[in-house]
Amino acid sequence: MIKKTFKEILGIDDDDYKIIEMLEKDPSVTHSDIAREIEKSQPAVGARIIKLERKHLLTKQVGFNIKKVDIKVAIVFVATKDVETIVGKIERCPFINHAFKISGEFNLLCFIAASDLQTIEKLVDLCFRKDPNVINVKTNILIESVHDFVVPIDFQIEKFDYHSNICGPDCNMNINQPKYKFDISEEES
Repeated sequence: MIKKTFKEILGIDDDDYKIIEMLEKDPSVTHSDIAREIEKSQPAVGARIIKLERKHLLTKQVGFNIKKVDIKVAIVFVATKDVETIVGKIERCPFINHAFKISGEFNLLCFIAASDLQTIEKLVDLCFRKDPNVINVKTNILIESVHDFVVPIDFQIEKFDYHSNICGPDCNMNINQPKYKFDISEEES
């Protein structure tokens, strides 16, 4: 069996590969510097970058680098009977920055960021431990990030009421929020 290279899998050439590599190393590198390195014009580099963005091979993420900021982060493994129900429940949670469906004993992996560990514990209870679809929850607290890791932060987390049963205004457990949204065209028909 012949193993495919990333270039083959991603459908890129040597110049695209070098552009990605340079931007990963230094996101603020200029188009002029890239153009000199790959021996292309600056407009050609700009066009390639746009092409790579459209192929979703280059993206920008704004947030806090947890290697450099004192934000508490928990890595939460969840074993659930119905992963789709739990995903629907947490998809708009301002505290859950990344969530992944995974294989193995646990079928969901979440990264939860907050200013303190007590808030994380309360959220794990609210979102997972009290849910009848959840079989098991394992929480690990991130001690230190070895590499840069950007966590998007929703500033609504500052408004979290520790004594509340919801994490914020968009929480799917908020009984005051309508559970179904209809298009205007559907309402008029």
